[in-house]
Amino acid sequence: MKKMMILLSALLVFPISAQAHSVLEASTPAEGELVTEPVVAVALDFSAGIEEGSSMTMTMDGTAVDFSEVAVMDDQLIGTPAEVLEDGAYVVEYDVLSEDGHPIQGSLAFELQAGDEEAAQEEPAEESAEPEADENVAEETEQTEATGMEQAAAGDPEAPRGNNGSSMTLIIAGIAIILLIAAVVLMRRKR
Repeated sequence: MKKMMILLSALLVFPISAQAHSVLEASTPAEGELVTEPVVAVALDFSAGIEEGSSMTMTMDGTAVDFSEVAVMDDQLIGTPAEVLEDGAYVVEYDVLSEDGHPIQGSLAFELQAGDEEAAQEEPAEESAEPEADENVAEETEQTEATGMEQAAAGDPEAPRGNNGSSMTLIIAGIAIILLIAAVVLMRRKR
C-alpha cells in the first residue's frame, strides 16, 4: 500500500513541476544599469518560452516612450524604440504570458547617459534609414496579423491561442485526483 501511495504522489508532483512559470532572468539594459551608449533595443530574457501577445511599455521621467516594434522570440521579448532615446531615467514595464498560460508582470529601471553629441551625430544617419525600415516593419506586422487571424479562423492548431496552458494544468490535476481516489477505493476493497 505504501508503494502505491508513493507512486501516486510522484505522479502528482512531476506534471506540476514540468509546467513551471517563466521568470525574468536577465535584461539588456540590466536593472539599475547606468548606460553610457545609445540604446537601440530593450531585450528581456525569460527562463522559459513566452506567448505572442506579451507586451512592454517604457517611460522616461514619467513620459511615455513609443516602441516601433515589440517582438516575441522564443524566451525573449524585444522592444525597439521608435526614436533615439534621450538621456534620463527609464522604466520598462512588461506584461508577459508564459507558455503555461501564467501571466507575469514586472518592471525594471535603468539610466541613460549617452551624451547629446553622440545622439546628434547618429540621428541624421538613422533618419535616412528609418522610413524604409518603418514601412517594412508595418508590412511585416500586417502580414503576421493577417496570417495569425487566417490560421485561427481555419482552426489551425498552431494558430495563436488564448489561455490554454492553465486549462491543461487543471485537466492534468483533475485526472491525477481521480486516479488517487480510484486507488484508495481499490485498496479499501481488498481489505
